[in-house]
Amino acid sequence: MSDKKGSVVKRVLTWSFPYANKDLPEYRTKERNMFAFGMLGQNLIFAMVNTYLSVFYSTVIFVPAMALLVVTVISRIWDAINDLMMGTIVDRTHSRWGKCRPYLKYVPIPIGIFTVLMFIPVRSLGDAAKVVFVIATWLSWELLYTLGDIPLWGMTSVMTPDTKKRTELVSAARIVGGLSAVVGFVFEPIVNVFASKDIGWFDGAAEKVGYDYYSYQQGYFFAVLLVAVIGTALFKIPFIFTRERIRPTQTSDNITFKQSAKLLLSNKFFLRAVLSNILGCTRNLVTSAGIYYCMWVLANGGNYTLWLAALGGPFFVGMGAAMIFAGKLDMKYGKIKVQIWLSYLGAIPYLVGFAVMYLCGVGVWQMIIMGVCMALAGFGSGLQPVYTTTMIEDSVDYVEWQTGSRYDGVFLSGLNFCAKLTNAVTLAITYLVFWIVNYTVRIEALTDAISAGKNTLDFSGEYPDIALALLILITLIPAVGSILQALPLHGYKLTNEMHAEIIKDLKERREAKEEN
Repeated sequence: MSDKKGSVVKRVLTWSFPYANKDLPEYRTKERNMFAFGMLGQNLIFAMVNTYLSVFYSTVIFVPAMALLVVTVISRIWDAINDLMMGTIVDRTHSRWGKCRPYLKYVPIPIGIFTVLMFIPVRSLGDAAKVVFVIATWLSWELLYTLGDIPLWGMTSVMTPDTKKRTELVSAARIVGGLSAVVGFVFEPIVNVFASKDIGWFDGAAEKVGYDYYSYQQGYFFAVLLVAVIGTALFKIPFIFTRERIRPTQTSDNITFKQSAKLLLSNKFFLRAVLSNILGCTRNLVTSAGIYYCMWVLANGGNYTLWLAALGGPFFVGMGAAMIFAGKLDMKYGKIKVQIWLSYLGAIPYLVGFAVMYLCGVGVWQMIIMGVCMALAGFGSGLQPVYTTTMIEDSVDYVEWQTGSRYDGVFLSGLNFCAKLTNAVTLAITYLVFWIVNYTVRIEALTDAISAGKNTLDFSGEYPDIALALLILITLIPAVGSILQALPLHGYKLTNEMHAEIIKDLKERREAKEEN
């Protein structure tokens, strides 16, 4: 009986169902859809961490802003090492499931566990203890996330060699992953449900305007637990239903960490794609710093769900539309030309949004104009994640064409590091602005005042400097990033036509190898 129970537990933890070992025919739509489910699960977790971990640190447990800025820098140094190391390990992995799939079997559940651990309520600890808690849980989560993210994205490069199908796969993954934005709209209501129930954890807490009892710490913990369970379950699906079909013309077993770093730095196409992504990352401040703007400026410390939907909803609709049309625009005009023009034009909606909200204040027609601006800004931003991924995958084919070896893990580790670095840049900018306006100390005092009985608030009137800083974070700074994003793409030579010739030649080499 114990063996049987042990087998059940093992199957639950590793999801080792017979279908995962079954040989599948060539790549089909069903496989793309199953991969998309996994991407949705992973992105639910990432979107929640990316959007709300900063809020949790700065507005719920009140970690000092400068400490968070330092920890963010430390985490990126840590990521630069472990991402490349993991990419190297993936490229040296050989198993009956391939080199990427094994990690999709074992890693999702630990990621879910550490996601919950990051949101443990520790406001009562001293500042030093909070910083230790942040470092221990955040860096551990970053390592585990890397163990899952690089192989997951690596699958897009090895499931099919067909350029059109690969672009469609990446677009589908990005679109479905973009649906994780729903976390931004439903998370706060979920937090409200859990935070407003007095279960005896935080007696007398009333940390939000309009509630007799409200505990941010309690609400965040249970809301995160719910999302983490759902995300983890979905994240496990790709291991079962996807397969690796591309094998390199020669193995890359002996590649070292140093050689991996040299590969990344010598691939000019990869570097241009990554640099463009980094320079344009401030456009993501709409989805991260926008939470603070809705919470304090628009909602006056009350329920901000509708305000978040009004501000962020159009942005995500624009992003989704861009991802849907990314493949068609690429085929008709070329992704580089499209990105360059939309990067320059993409600055305009942010500038208009700033002018309207700063000069005219908050009102119905102002929010309508702001919504239109956010939709246009979202369209400009939505193409970047699709095109950056396909550009990096194209560079993998280019390197294989030159060297004969395929390094999906190494270059997809670069994509993973790029995603986390851009997140860090936006966080660093946010924390720096918070430090300038002394956000953490003043908001903690405000929260204590609300808990003590303060039931009226005019945030923009009482904290005009913070209100302006938050508006700048979601408008002017993204406008600058939108323009900078285009600069590295001028002179980019790996066109669709050149890539098609590379794919044709690689296919002939693989067929010749199989015949021999």
